[in-house]
Amino acid sequence: MARQPDLDFEIVSSSAEKSKICNHILHSLPEWFGIETAIKDYIEGVKNNFFLVATNKVEPGAVGFLSILDHNPYTSEIYVMGVLKPYQGTGLGLKLLESAEKEIIKQENKKLLMVKTLGESHPDPYYRRTRRFYKRAGFYPLEEMKTPWGEENPCLIMVKSLKCCL
Repeated sequence: MARQPDLDFEIVSSSAEKSKICNHILHSLPEWFGIETAIKDYIEGVKNNFFLVATNKVEPGAVGFLSILDHNPYTSEIYVMGVLKPYQGTGLGLKLLESAEKEIIKQENKKLLMVKTLGESHPDPYYRRTRRFYKRAGFYPLEEMKTPWGEENPCLIMVKSLKCCL
């Protein structure tokens, strides 16, 4: 793992700022976010969700973000997450996740966190890395389904208990 840069983490409430950060970072990650209509949906969708951003204290600007969607009194979902390539492998993603988990437990007393990602039956190497990241962060595969994204893009639901994060 590369040395972690000096970062600040901040909850963003401005819908316009959330969309701007999401747009910038997702467009810089075509290996994961290569479908323009999906990017536009994320840019619109983050506006009403919890949104945590990481900024580099030395070089201004967002270097990563995580958006959380609220499902019910017990469960939230990682709606979308992105980390600029130079910051991948530095621990930034785990730090974003830990910070967000603490906030949703503190603010809403959530019990479970879930994420949807490309399923294990798909050979994509970038999403293999994504699944490894989530497994390291304490997520477990729950179910792989063909329906949400179609037969060619199996959706894997992964879950994590948040009792560990109190």
